[in-house]
Amino acid sequence: MGRGRSAFWSDAALLAVAPLLALAVFSAALAGGFVHDDHRQIVGNPLVQSLSHLPALFTSGVWAGAGSGSSWYRPLMMSSFALDRAFFGPGALGFHAVQLALFAIVAALAVRCMTVFGAPASVALLAGALGAVHPAQAEVAAWISARCDSLLAAAALAALLLYDRALAATSARARGLLQIGVGVAFFAALCSKESAVALAPLFVCVDRVRGARFAPRELAARHAAWLLALAVYLALRAHSLGGVSGGLLAPMDPLAILGAFGQAAVRIVVPIALTISPTPPAPWHAAFGGVVAFGACGAFALAWRRRSPLLVPIALAAAPLAIAALGAARIGEMADRYLLLPIFATAWLVAAGIASLPAPFRVAGFVAGAAAIATFAIAASTHVRVYANDESLWTDAWAKNPHSLRAAANLGALHLDRNEPYRATEWLDRAAALAPGDAEIEMNRAVASEQQGDARSAWQRLEALLASQPSYWPAAVRAGHLALAAEDWNAAGEHYEAALRVHPLAAEAWAGLGVAREKQGRKDDARRALSRALALDPQVQNADALRRLLERLG
Repeated sequence: MGRGRSAFWSDAALLAVAPLLALAVFSAALAGGFVHDDHRQIVGNPLVQSLSHLPALFTSGVWAGAGSGSSWYRPLMMSSFALDRAFFGPGALGFHAVQLALFAIVAALAVRCMTVFGAPASVALLAGALGAVHPAQAEVAAWISARCDSLLAAAALAALLLYDRALAATSARARGLLQIGVGVAFFAALCSKESAVALAPLFVCVDRVRGARFAPRELAARHAAWLLALAVYLALRAHSLGGVSGGLLAPMDPLAILGAFGQAAVRIVVPIALTISPTPPAPWHAAFGGVVAFGACGAFALAWRRRSPLLVPIALAAAPLAIAALGAARIGEMADRYLLLPIFATAWLVAAGIASLPAPFRVAGFVAGAAAIATFAIAASTHVRVYANDESLWTDAWAKNPHSLRAAANLGALHLDRNEPYRATEWLDRAAALAPGDAEIEMNRAVASEQQGDARSAWQRLEALLASQPSYWPAAVRAGHLALAAEDWNAAGEHYEAALRVHPLAAEAWAGLGVAREKQGRKDDARRALSRALALDPQVQNADALRRLLERLG
């Protein structure tokens, strides 16, 4: 009894080290606000303002609430945002607390996987600490919109642990319940992010490590639960996006994929110059990616033949990294948040390699590992502060990548929000040079002209934009605002209605339409529009004035 209690506390202490380090190093994230995609996915998204919209989140893409189409179907992530808001309110602190807690849970689950698959305590301790304080983890620990990656990792690791327990279960009832748990956890991972599908081969790797039979009937019985979860997910995804792929299977350049793979591998080993908007991979990244991919395949084959427990971290590093490279080649950049699981898996392999060295070298290796932990922790605690607000985020991105379209465009938008049109124009002109004809940039240039008092130029820019891209509803909303300012109530109403035909959930358009209809004397229409705006977003711009207007309308 005493030894059992001692072992329990020993295991608990081992599992606690990595999460506690993560919480300590990334605690500055709690002081941060909403940045980048947070504004559209959370702050201005009517579908996460109330739990009544939860069913809609399972029948729509990620950007439905922002009025955009999407290849992404992530209902669990979006539901978690709605739950955060319901429990903690609209402020950023509650969202950040949940985000940081999820990252700590992932760290604990990663360490648990290490011990379950044969890693001694020293290896699990070193690897867990390295993975928990790696500077590239700042993005997933501090950026709320990276919730998809932390949820995926937590659910996928839980599925892996449950699957291993199901293999060891001696009773049919226990095995059945555990397999149901596997299916639920894997479904949660898929509903967090599409790339969870890359982790499906790990179930087969666990079969190999544990010596399970590969007879067809037994194989089908063992994998039925997660395969059923995959089928249900694909059906929901197809229903919500109009097709299973949603555009994710478009052809991609193999060299771009290898370049992204190599760039990610370099960033795991040498985490310097990290930014939310990195430079594209260089040609040498593709060559290095090819070498790493070849080495990973060789290591996987050797571990498979020997039934080594290291088969699990090899697959846990390589499979998500391969999917991340595909995603990075598609969108044009490799994000740090994609590396969450590969970082822990690589740390596991490195620590296992150190533990296999002769005694004198092993001691030196663990000392070097401890030094790396301290170095990583200092760098991570500094880097996490970059995510405090949009200005620090994009200023840092531009400093590290002076060709970043996103940095220039977002810094321009930031100065517009501050009513600094001349500084905004400088950044927007840089962005326009990098992406001529981009709709959002052109609309913001029109806003800058308006703030400078040049309404005529603003009108011309918006008219040109709407003529070339009539479905870009934010420009129609902005044109409605200009028409309101010019007291052209009819034109304002037409523009707001045009925006709402594209995006019926645009609270700002409903608010503008309500004001326009009130000015036209159409009180019933004004009441309906204003009520709709406030129901969609109680914090819509000028919400207090809109409520007073609604009260006057009865």
